[in-house]
Amino acid sequence: MNLITKLSLVLFFSAIGWQLNAQKGYNIRVKIDDYKNDTCMLGYRMGDKTYVKDTLVGRNKKGEFVFKGDKPLTGGIYMIVTYPDNKYFEFLIGNEKDQLSMVISTKKDDVEGMNKHLKITGSEDNKTFLAYLNFLTGIRDDNAKVQDEINVAKEAKEDAKVKELEAKLKTINDGVLTYQNDIIKKHPDFLCAKLIGASKQPVVPKEIEKDRTKAFYYYRAHYWDNFDWSDERLINTPILLEKIKFYTEKLTVQVPDSVVRNTDYILQSAKKGGNKEVFKYVAAHLLNKYAKSKVICMDAVYVSIGEKYYCNGDASWVDSAQLVKICDNVQTLKPLLCNKPAPNITLRDIETGQPTSLYNIKAPFLAVYFWDPGCGNCTKTTAKLVPVYNKYKDKGFQIYGVCSDTWKDIGKCKDKIKEKKMDWMNLTDDAYPLAYAKKYFDIKMNPYMILLDKDKKILWKRIDPGQLDGILKREFELLEKEKNAVDKDK
Repeated sequence: MNLITKLSLVLFFSAIGWQLNAQKGYNIRVKIDDYKNDTCMLGYRMGDKTYVKDTLVGRNKKGEFVFKGDKPLTGGIYMIVTYPDNKYFEFLIGNEKDQLSMVISTKKDDVEGMNKHLKITGSEDNKTFLAYLNFLTGIRDDNAKVQDEINVAKEAKEDAKVKELEAKLKTINDGVLTYQNDIIKKHPDFLCAKLIGASKQPVVPKEIEKDRTKAFYYYRAHYWDNFDWSDERLINTPILLEKIKFYTEKLTVQVPDSVVRNTDYILQSAKKGGNKEVFKYVAAHLLNKYAKSKVICMDAVYVSIGEKYYCNGDASWVDSAQLVKICDNVQTLKPLLCNKPAPNITLRDIETGQPTSLYNIKAPFLAVYFWDPGCGNCTKTTAKLVPVYNKYKDKGFQIYGVCSDTWKDIGKCKDKIKEKKMDWMNLTDDAYPLAYAKKYFDIKMNPYMILLDKDKKILWKRIDPGQLDGILKREFELLEKEKNAVDKDK
């Protein structure tokens, strides 16, 4: 091979390499007719939040805003936002190729909005999605019209016409399903197909639709059927978060065991999907959600997620220091979950000075109440707690009150006990045993109250006197019913 040939090949492959490099990143041209401002923003969705990716000031010679970048955009739902009114329209970033040739045009229409005039070229994904949205608009109008006719026919008691119109409505809905399935079949990799699939609702079989319980369980069991857990693009849309929220809050009984089971199902599904970013997003969202939960006893969900998916090495994205904090917190909370035996503590009775073990107190229900004589909220809570105690003490209800001042400052505890007529058992101790008592119950602030049953299992945590009153009323009524049933059988 001579030098000229070698040089030609070098130049040829260099040109090829330059072209390949030139194809990286994104280049999206946007033209908005009747928009006078020179500022335009590119934003994107992530869950229920919106973020700004880029802001442009000024157009090119063709009057276009040109959003450019060397790195491709992550797939998902994006938006063009006008300034300063923050009006916007959305479009899809489905793949890297579309980002290099996408041209978007619309018109600033304050009456009908920019979506009405939206046109997108250079992206078959967007073309298909816009056609689908236009189809739905027409269907909604037809649907509403037929539904109005059904309502009129029902008022007129025209049963035959109602039946005919309901059949027509079913035909319309079946047409939507056919359209959706056609898109999914023809374009399985399009983001619009993944969004349509994820949005599809389970169709309950006709033979069980009138049985509300069976219909509910069927719907829940098939809720995730058309969701692609392997598709990272769905993170940058509202749909993943919306589905998680609906599944955990509307399709799940709000008791810890049920929520633990269903959050575990979500996490297992995300893990099996094989996409690390999807699993990371889901795990982080659920851990934070239940770490912040104010629902009593729902910390069991946080403990379950932390123990199973963070402390076993799955959460590779979390730095070591943060991971240690999470796992320490999990280990602290684990023995304090509802239905677990409470830690046994022994403190000194303020009145007698005698060591008194929590487990030596016999009562059908026992509240452990941590309070501070100098705490304003404690004073208010105590004032509401006293009448609740007086209401149920004759039924055997007891309070194990723990004053946060140590034995050397016992005078402050005694003064507050006398002032507020806290006639239940009140205890404290020297700093060392008192500190451990608080540690065992993970007390970070006062007041704090936990209700135990006769076996010292934790029934409720972080409750106030009003909640305690309602709980005790219900529990003592149940005990009375059980007693009457036993007496009746004798």
